[in-house]
Amino acid sequence: MEGSILYNIENEEDMFKLFVASHESQLKSIGLSENKWKTLYRKLNDSIFDAGNDFMYSQVEDDVEDEETVPRSYLRVYTKSLMEPEDQDHIYLIDHAWTYTLDSAKAVLKGNEHLVERMCSVMNLSCSNPSEDEVIENILNETWKYNNSYILQNANQTGSFTRCWFIMDEFGSRIHRSEDPTFAIAPFFFCGDKMMYSLLFPVISVTEGEEVTCAYPKFKNDQSDEMKMSIKYPWEPCDLSHIDYTQSEPDLDYFMSGRHMEILPEGVHEIPSLTHESKIRLYSEYPEVSEYLTNPRFYSTQDKTKAHILWLAERLYDYRSLADIHDELFYVSQFPSEQVLINKDLLAIVCRRSCEDLDSNVNTLESCPKWLPTTYSLMIELPQFISYFQNREKRHLDNTWICKPFNLARGLDIYITDNLSQIIRLSEIRPMVACKYITDPVLFPKENVGLVKMDLRFIVLLRSIQDFELFVYERFWLRFANKPFSLGDFEDYEKHFTVMNYSDFPLQQMFCHDFIKQFEEYYPSHKWSDIESSIYKMIKDIFIASALREPPAGIGSYPGSRAMYGLDIMLEWDRNHDEPTINPVILEVNWMPDCKRACDYYPEFFDDVFSVLFLNDINGKHVVQL
Repeated sequence: MEGSILYNIENEEDMFKLFVASHESQLKSIGLSENKWKTLYRKLNDSIFDAGNDFMYSQVEDDVEDEETVPRSYLRVYTKSLMEPEDQDHIYLIDHAWTYTLDSAKAVLKGNEHLVERMCSVMNLSCSNPSEDEVIENILNETWKYNNSYILQNANQTGSFTRCWFIMDEFGSRIHRSEDPTFAIAPFFFCGDKMMYSLLFPVISVTEGEEVTCAYPKFKNDQSDEMKMSIKYPWEPCDLSHIDYTQSEPDLDYFMSGRHMEILPEGVHEIPSLTHESKIRLYSEYPEVSEYLTNPRFYSTQDKTKAHILWLAERLYDYRSLADIHDELFYVSQFPSEQVLINKDLLAIVCRRSCEDLDSNVNTLESCPKWLPTTYSLMIELPQFISYFQNREKRHLDNTWICKPFNLARGLDIYITDNLSQIIRLSEIRPMVACKYITDPVLFPKENVGLVKMDLRFIVLLRSIQDFELFVYERFWLRFANKPFSLGDFEDYEKHFTVMNYSDFPLQQMFCHDFIKQFEEYYPSHKWSDIESSIYKMIKDIFIASALREPPAGIGSYPGSRAMYGLDIMLEWDRNHDEPTINPVILEVNWMPDCKRACDYYPEFFDDVFSVLFLNDINGKHVVQL
């Protein structure tokens, strides 16, 4: 009956068909057999939570080897009867006790005493601690044994999403993990009431009184023992510090993992120069180019096959097919295999090629080269990362890390934490890197705020990788945090992040010449020209390193390739000398960066860029050749 209201359809069979049409992709992705779909539909539509009829709890104590440690007892879930995976009735709904985002978790707990008490009960924690903050901190640390997550697309913002974490109710949270699970648990969004649930169903034949267990995330039978121990760490902590944490370059398969190799035209060695063309046809997918490119030699065309230049918003992989239908060979705003620069995991691999003595830095646990934060791919280097983390811990070194997806920008799905279990679990949904967080950044005095974090966006123009024609735009852009920096409150975006132009946070803007003046006034012993020289050297080293290997392990060459990249750089204090020095640190490289602010500040920006890339004209174009 409630379903009739939700779907506005009276016929039961039609309602079920609509349910399948709306949820089929979800049902298939979680591997739920079709004979259970109708039972699930009925339970969702009528809000039937009947797990209590078929399951029971039993008290179990931890195995403790240390006589001084008091064992903790836990409730575990067991079956009341035989269950077969083919049986259509064995599908159960689990409600979610708490759904939240990591940036809001602490604030939500502080404002909800009932939720704190419920989480303490679910997690078997004491709520009697005199400090509310300590209780909340204990809950947040313990969540990683219970957390699950899903991603919601933000309807009002294209390409934007929110990662939601949730803790199942008292029943679901007492189901333990196992290498040989008896049941599957999967999150499921029901369109009827627009609510997220978890579904529980058997994956093998289960006898009466058998424990209900579910799988560890990302667990595969063919994984190494070290990787299995690493995945299980949030539930079964162990010492992995004996594992060799040194990093070696992966094989070519890794560079191609989930990526495409470009198909280039055959026998192309040269493309006619555009320097003598009076009318250069430009196909651009960026409105700012059409608005701000005023050089009369460039004019727009909507026909890709007629254009001299393709300024694309999406990566081009099949050069050959486009060349076959093109009137003549074309220039394009990218380089083959440039993913070695713009994917964060590959960028770290590329940059490590600049390190002259990797072994000595490994022994001291320092980053190498200095301008690259120590970076591990959590997809393939998880055991090595855990070992490195634990070795730092043993030396009482800071262990604050920033976790980023391989290939997202605009600050999406990025987290700062010193919690090892959290880092491990952050990589469940998508491939992530863990980068050592810069704990001693060079700060900037923000009026009426205090000393805040900042980073700098440099625009780099690559005209040729073979002849190494690389230019940096002299004008750079500043991004500032909104709150004074300190090492804590990692969930506070305005304290630890600087990307404010894609959110509702206040955005401070400043011309680079004004910044340099204020910077040198605040740090009079540090000349900006010296810092700039070190930044330029770092940029040059990055691009040289990117070309040291053939594709796909290095950037490739196509005669018509011309590209613009945005390099995000932070400044860090080096206090290992009598007088502190300032070093640049690379954060990431962005392909075809958002240049709206560049155009707002300097309307001639795209005239400069296109003159350098396609007319070989650098005079008066505000660039420095590296």
